[in-house]
Amino acid sequence: MSGTVGKALTLLEHLSRYDAPVRLAELSRSIEMNKSTTYRLLETLSQMGYVTQDEPNGRYLMTVKMWEVGVRAFQRSDIRIMARPHLQTITAAVDETALLARADVQEVIIIEKVDCAQPLQAIAPLGSRSPLHASSFGKAFLMQEEPPKVMELGPVMQRFTDHTITDPKVLLTQLAEMRAAGCAIGRDEYRDGISGVAAPVIGTDGKAYATIGVSMPSYRLSTEKLAAISDVVRRAAISFSAQLGHQPLS
Repeated sequence: MSGTVGKALTLLEHLSRYDAPVRLAELSRSIEMNKSTTYRLLETLSQMGYVTQDEPNGRYLMTVKMWEVGVRAFQRSDIRIMARPHLQTITAAVDETALLARADVQEVIIIEKVDCAQPLQAIAPLGSRSPLHASSFGKAFLMQEEPPKVMELGPVMQRFTDHTITDPKVLLTQLAEMRAAGCAIGRDEYRDGISGVAAPVIGTDGKAYATIGVSMPSYRLSTEKLAAISDVVRRAAISFSAQLGHQPLS
């Protein structure tokens, strides 16, 4: 990769993490790049429409152009097209918002969804992220990983609520139980009041290619509904996995 291209992409990634316009000096420090290089890259990105300056203080912020590029990439994603009937089946069966997620380093990112008709829903925009260890969609990925891989998450297992698991050994025990059940459950672990049920979509190599399931307000996840949702999600994941060519061992 070109050094300049790499620096520009790194700059954009860091800039995207700020919720408010940021000064040149602060941005330069955060990416450990000298101010003159950071400034030149910002000027180029500004000319291309990816970055703008907040007048009159001159702070920098991203425009929506990167989002537009990302949306076009999402729209061309074959897995999203393939997933949609399965998501629709889940939503029709349990009347909760169905989501599809892919893994991205130590997080999962929502890449497709089908909203339910409930007046109160869990908000999960396309592109939203959650940690592997603190969400049902993340734990559905971890269900397919070997214990040493899960143990590596220990240093980054941040606490978000009183229900977040931060001990990898405890997480391994929970994952074993979820693996036996065929789906992962997350209750108030990343956000209070939000729960989810998800299962891995397995590719031909036996690895989790994606995870599929539901996100919903916690108060609606009763014992009876959990059983029903788990069954629907498991079936959808198995069907989707078969569509991708996965053949489970008999």
